[in-house]
Amino acid sequence: MKKTAIILAITSAFSVSAFANGVSGGIELDAKFVNGEKEYTTTNGSGIKAFVGYEGFGLSAKRKANFENEYNVNYKHDFESFWLKGEYEFVDKKSRQQPANDQNKFGVTVGGNVADMFDTSFRLRKDIDLNSNNATPRGDITRFDLAAGKQLTERMYLNAKVVGQKQHEKKVIAGDQNKDMIYNLELRATFNAIDNMIPYVEIGNEGKHGDDKRNTYGKVGVVFPF
Repeated sequence: MKKTAIILAITSAFSVSAFANGVSGGIELDAKFVNGEKEYTTTNGSGIKAFVGYEGFGLSAKRKANFENEYNVNYKHDFESFWLKGEYEFVDKKSRQQPANDQNKFGVTVGGNVADMFDTSFRLRKDIDLNSNNATPRGDITRFDLAAGKQLTERMYLNAKVVGQKQHEKKVIAGDQNKDMIYNLELRATFNAIDNMIPYVEIGNEGKHGDDKRNTYGKVGVVFPF
């Protein structure tokens, strides 16, 4: 049923593109590797995503390799010197082999360009677990993303990001419950002057609530826009 929903979302996106001017969208494929091995855990970002946008509004649906489904709706408004974006995302985890709570994610992002030198943005997001009746503790995370990017060459855009996550619900932390704050680092190179496709490469370092363990990961992906 959920695979059918993703296929319908992709088909619908292309159908809208054929009939409405100003509609943008595409399909994104990505794969994440942690310590050299493909990642299939709950932190996995691998999967396929279909997205569509029109006059500031955006919709997307993603099927992840760990059988989670992500559905996102957002709106971006451009002001004279900055832009503002609000979003809501629902993460459906019912298809996972191990019990997990679904999630509601509410976010707001503000961004702009600094003196025609580089782009910058700041996102604040609240990730709240739902009661999925599986006796799993419900998490409550406050997250921020601070990013900066620049078009280095005609073909390459470089973006760096710091992500902070504070877990307010101690019961979900496996390990030292005082270690409720983590910081992740991301660096992505996007190659945006290639016809009909936008490949990217990302490297990062991630922390884990409850201990000092950190993982270095790599991600490769490609966007097929229309």
